[in-house]
Amino acid sequence: MTPQHLKYLLTLAEELNFSKAAQKLFITQPSLSQYVRNLEAQLNVPLFDRSTAPIRLTPAGQIYIDAARRIQAIHAELDNRLADLHNLDIGELRIGTTPFRASCLLPKSIGAFRQKHPGVNIRIMEEKESELESLLADGHLDLCILAGPLNGSLFHSEPLAEETLYLAVPPASSFHNGREDRQLSSEDIMTNSRRLFRAPPVDLSHCTRESFIFLQQDKHFRLLEQELSHLPDFSPEIVLHTESIETSFAWTLSGIAFCCIPDTFIRFGNQERHPVYYKLDSPSAKRDIVVAFKKNRYLSRAASKYVLILRQLIGQGTWEPPG
Repeated sequence: MTPQHLKYLLTLAEELNFSKAAQKLFITQPSLSQYVRNLEAQLNVPLFDRSTAPIRLTPAGQIYIDAARRIQAIHAELDNRLADLHNLDIGELRIGTTPFRASCLLPKSIGAFRQKHPGVNIRIMEEKESELESLLADGHLDLCILAGPLNGSLFHSEPLAEETLYLAVPPASSFHNGREDRQLSSEDIMTNSRRLFRAPPVDLSHCTRESFIFLQQDKHFRLLEQELSHLPDFSPEIVLHTESIETSFAWTLSGIAFCCIPDTFIRFGNQERHPVYYKLDSPSAKRDIVVAFKKNRYLSRAASKYVLILRQLIGQGTWEPPG
């Protein structure tokens, strides 16, 4: 029974007159009468006693109308709850990202979103990027924040910001000798200093005999690793493949090996100490951070509002909430 049909019956039960009910419903009396007759035939029981004026409900009709009122109340509650979802008073938002992005990039945007929409339940799923793509494709996530590009046939992605990979070198390494003009501090990167723009990049060919830590399952780090492997006299020692940016950073800071660190981690990782950084002369050192959705899937209003807040914060260049 549709909400419209419920309204027909409840209006007739209220008016107890076909003409008045039809007028109130803005339909013809024959149409209303035909609908009621069809329903009574389907139920094999009369709902209205037409032998009296005004008509009255039969015992079966009273039972049916009581049930119809309860159904109408359920419909009303459903409409209200859907309206609440539409207005973002309640609901759920499922976001997928990598652990370091969850710790570095999401707190400000999640905090700003919760201030505006405290009733929305937010679930953060932290996984490696390949697993995030699978979760998004299977409908277990509303959106993902990760490094692009993604499979364009499965996902719609929108760039949020450009991320730069820097070569991170242990502070005591002899690699620094003669490269003082290329060295960058974390402060240079965080403040976009003049030195950041003036410092020449380091060619990967200068690193062929160094020890490296690479991120496992990260397509951009794999590209850098492949670039190194195709260079003449390539003989670096791959000390570790890890799934953790934090591990790479800690091992480099302790002097074990070189690694590549994204500027988002440098800017927002809240690290007290840093290695020495160098710009890389490689197209693989640049990548877009994207927000991705599954194609041909409904994007909730909560997800749309969150992405809007995220874009606003990124537009300020600090991921800080508007002041």
